[in-house]
Amino acid sequence: MMRRSETGTYALILEVGAPFSVAVGKLGLFCGEAGWYIYCGSAFGPGGLRARTAHHGRDSQRPHWHIDYLKPVAGISEIWYTTDPVRREHDWIRLLRTDQRITAPRIGFGSSDCACDTHLLYSAQKPSFHAFVRKAHADFPVHGTISRVGSVPFPG
Repeated sequence: MMRRSETGTYALILEVGAPFSVAVGKLGLFCGEAGWYIYCGSAFGPGGLRARTAHHGRDSQRPHWHIDYLKPVAGISEIWYTTDPVRREHDWIRLLRTDQRITAPRIGFGSSDCACDTHLLYSAQKPSFHAFVRKAHADFPVHGTISRVGSVPFPG
């Protein structure tokens, strides 16, 4: 069981049921289609993974991150996470993009503070947790354990 303040990397697996159009702060208008969106981030600050995923699980009165603007049209299906001490969100984005079915729907989304072109990916099919874990451990042999929880933030 995870301790309250454990830090790490996470991926929100989001389901969107219909085409949408949302204004995303300074990024501007984002039009997307129904399907599965994967948002990768890290939680190495105060409160760690529990605090960050709890934030993502709530409606945001004042959006802070790009993902906050997408939450009204997207439901969190799963949260994949690791408490690996290495920031893995960039590795996870690169790894997920090796799947031909996964694309980058909006350049700049969630990546204004790094060199990545995006931290949001899209797939018409739900991404496979087990396939992702196998590929992550094959490509990064010292990668920590990757776990998942359902649509609610971490318990406790």
